Amino acid sequence: MKKYLAVVFLLISSHGFSATFSAEQKKSLIDALELEISNRYILQDNIPSIRESLQKVAHSEALKKIKTPKQTADLLTKALEKHDKHFGVRWYDPNIPNKQPKREDWFSKLARKNSGFTRVEVLEGNIGYIDFWGFDHVNEVSKKRLEAVMTLIEDTDAIIFDLRNNGGGDGNMGRLISSYLFETPTHLNSIYWRATDSTTEFWTLETLNGKRKAKVPVFVLTSKDTFSAAEAFTYYLKHLKRATIIGEVTKGGAHPIQFLSLDKEFKVSIPIARAVNPITKSNWEATGVLPDIIASKEEAFDIAYQKSLHIIQNTTNNPQQLKEVSEQLEVLTNKERRN
Repeated sequence: MKKYLAVVFLLISSHGFSATFSAEQKKSLIDALELEISNRYILQDNIPSIRESLQKVAHSEALKKIKTPKQTADLLTKALEKHDKHFGVRWYDPNIPNKQPKREDWFSKLARKNSGFTRVEVLEGNIGYIDFWGFDHVNEVSKKRLEAVMTLIEDTDAIIFDLRNNGGGDGNMGRLISSYLFETPTHLNSIYWRATDSTTEFWTLETLNGKRKAKVPVFVLTSKDTFSAAEAFTYYLKHLKRATIIGEVTKGGAHPIQFLSLDKEFKVSIPIARAVNPITKSNWEATGVLPDIIASKEEAFDIAYQKSLHIIQNTTNNPQQLKEVSEQLEVLTNKERRN
């Protein structure tokens, strides 16, 4: 998805919250959430039902029993995620800022760990395999990393993108990767922004460092953990008929988010835009992306590898490659028999 926006709003009194969270403080937090969701959430028709859910929480026995701000944030997150999986409320303890463990930022982790690329190789039969767990911001470092990845598999006869453990990130990385898969400029996705009542279109790039592989068969592996920008990548390749999707239905998050600070101790993520596919005029929110071939997370790779091998078996005249393909198909067949 588009780069996250960070905006700070001081909505709750700045007196801070103690370890014990009072009924008055809980009400202030819920009121602030309702206000921001009403003003910013992308699906305006759903706002009344979201506010109703928050009011149910506000008058629930579960909230009354809760003593701490963290528990309150967790309860609110659980209620909001039923409406949109990109919602989230998080509490930060101001009394121990130097002692509490900090959750590493998604993009900081990507930057530190090779932009999410964990395994890149040329499989037997000359099939490129790319396994990555996130979509990094596009910058000079991440572009060089991707160029190295695509250079390694640039002469392969099929490509498998493994997104089974991919939690998403920046949709611009998906745009950059996709640019290697199309010869001419191609409209991939659009984002509608509520705040500006405007739409941003995402197309493949006209210039690229590396070889384009517009005619090479592509497979994308998915699971129920595939999320956000990883789903966008999967969705538009599917509907452009540029890839065969194999695996489980994805998690179902199609809305870019904005992080809001409610005060020094609470932050909330609110979806403030929606993906609009140029072909379907819709997206995968709540439903997830339906694979072309339904398979378990564990089975998806073998199916994609086998299908890749069959394609190459029918297209290559290289006797050594044919031998590799036949050997690998036999291995997969024997594996199926054992299972």
